Amino acid sequence: MRIRQLQLRLCVFVAVLLALSFPCRARTEDAQSHADMGIQFARSGDMARAAEELRRAVMLAPTNVEFLSTLGTVLARDNKLEESTRAFRKALQFAPQDSTSRRYLAANLWQLHRYPEAKRELQIILREHPNDAPSRLLLGMVSENSGDYATAAKMLSSVPQEIEKQPESIAALASSYYHLKEREKARATIEKLSSLRAIKPVLLGLLNSITGAAGNSPDIQFRKANVQYHAGHFAQCQTTLEPLLAGSGGTAQMYNLMGWCYDRLKKPKEATEAFEHAIALAPADESNYVDLIKVLEAHYFLQVALDAANRAAGLFPKSVAILNLKGSIERRRFHFNDAVMSYRQAIQLQDTNVESWLGLVRAQVSAESITEATSTLKLALERFPNEARLKIIYARMLLTHADAGDRAVTSRAEQMLRQAIKNDPTNPEGFFELGKIEISDGRLTQACKHIERETKLSPEIREPHFILWRAYRDLNRTADAARELKTFQRLKQNRPGERQEDLPSTEAQP
Repeated sequence: MRIRQLQLRLCVFVAVLLALSFPCRARTEDAQSHADMGIQFARSGDMARAAEELRRAVMLAPTNVEFLSTLGTVLARDNKLEESTRAFRKALQFAPQDSTSRRYLAANLWQLHRYPEAKRELQIILREHPNDAPSRLLLGMVSENSGDYATAAKMLSSVPQEIEKQPESIAALASSYYHLKEREKARATIEKLSSLRAIKPVLLGLLNSITGAAGNSPDIQFRKANVQYHAGHFAQCQTTLEPLLAGSGGTAQMYNLMGWCYDRLKKPKEATEAFEHAIALAPADESNYVDLIKVLEAHYFLQVALDAANRAAGLFPKSVAILNLKGSIERRRFHFNDAVMSYRQAIQLQDTNVESWLGLVRAQVSAESITEATSTLKLALERFPNEARLKIIYARMLLTHADAGDRAVTSRAEQMLRQAIKNDPTNPEGFFELGKIEISDGRLTQACKHIERETKLSPEIREPHFILWRAYRDLNRTADAARELKTFQRLKQNRPGERQEDLPSTEAQP
């Protein structure tokens, strides 16, 4: 009897325990559900809804460090730094060893200009993890902002790989060196800064802040011009360079940079003269010839560009860059066989250069040597299996030279274009060619989506807008059709350059 009573009591106890545990489990599961939803909203870019879901998760599970830290991160991304800071501080109450949350907290404090607090948090991390590169980088930035230039230089110079990702930190390191009177290190840092493309206007303040004789030296002024160029301030760059070139102290590098300035300012004659000056000062420097030819071709001075390319090829017979440019111009001048020879020569010198293979295929297709082009494409795709441009050329060639109505060839071309888009979703031609196949097959809605993507990637090319106008008209999308027709007429009136698939980029390399 006593045993049965004991069993009964045990059953009642277990039942009560389970009943009490269900609300707790339900709250935990509900909190996780809100957190998951918040993360999904954050990934889609909706930070306000992400923060709201994560706040609910934290209300249901107020000691969950992961939820608190994620909430802090989302709030920081939404520029709600004070609330984000509170979330990170609370997370650290429950997990003081969480260095990631502490680093994010320090980053918030830095952005809020609370430098002493940020410094304390970073020092806590570095006591436990002295080689933590992101924390050393951030401590360097905090120290530079607070005037502790010695610590800033020590921290920033110790993480070269980190500062190369952040132009602002390179500027901070250069500024610290100048304040510490370490001029050579500052000069070398500015040289590294001027070679970066991701220059922001704030970095110009670094060079403008250097005063006195050092700031007026040709070296500093040239670095300043370089930064101005990469920041897109071409007229200012020209103004900075002009005094340097007025006397006899102009260097080939200065003239080269001035050439690119004139190019960006749409002054091809002046650009050509500047590159010729650079060549005269440094006749053994191949890059000045390459830049001159690029600019001449980009501005459609094709015969002059070809003359310059032939002259350069004689001086630098083993230059793959010059041979590729020569082949490009020869093809555009309809000298297809000469172009094939130039590209073949480039491949013999360096068979790992994909631009040479692309040029050879295009030249062979232009010469209607389809059998040779097919063989070249197969060889090239073996070497460069993920090169989207090769697949686009192959697909276009298949479609152009296939028998009308050959579904097998069309299907193969479509498959190749989809692979190309997967390999490189930034290439507009893949979307355009795929859209044309879909239009010919009556799949207008899908075609419009792909050609719309093409117009976003190449907004100044007029042909896609014309095709979209016709497709929208057939779909009875009157407003969209009117918009595309208006865009097409505007571009036609402005007469922008049509797509030049093999035109070399005039992206400067000064």
